[in-house]
Amino acid sequence: MLNSMNNAVKGKSAEHRVAKQLKATRKAGPNSPDLKKGSERIEVKNYKNPLTKKQLQNAYAQNHADVIVSSNGFTDEAIEYAQKHMPTIQLRKGLDGKSKLVKRRQSKIKNQKKKQSMPL
Repeated sequence: MLNSMNNAVKGKSAEHRVAKQLKATRKAGPNSPDLKKGSERIEVKNYKNPLTKKQLQNAYAQNHADVIVSSNGFTDEAIEYAQKHMPTIQLRKGLDGKSKLVKRRQSKIKNQKKKQSMPL
C-alpha cells in the first residue's frame, strides 16, 4: 500500500515538472490525458525503463494523446511503431526541464535490407 502511494506521488511530481516546462495545465482523472496545452493532449510516463511498444499503444489507446513524454525514452521498437502507425504523435524524452523530441530514425532492419538488395 505504501509503495503504491509513493508511486502515485512520484507520478504527480513528474507531471508537475513537465507541466511547468511545457507551460501546460494539469488535468486529473482516469481516461483523460495528464496535461493539456491548448488543444494538445499530453501524456506523461515516469518509468525506470524505456517505454515499450505495448506501453505506448496503451497510453495512446487510453487517452489519444498528441504528445507522450517518457522519463527514460522509448525502445527502438516503440519508435518504429510510432513512426509507422502514429505519424502525428510527438515522442519526448526527459522530465528534468530539458525534454527533447525523440528523432524518428529509420529502423536498422530496413537499412540492412537495403544494403543486401544493392548489387555489388
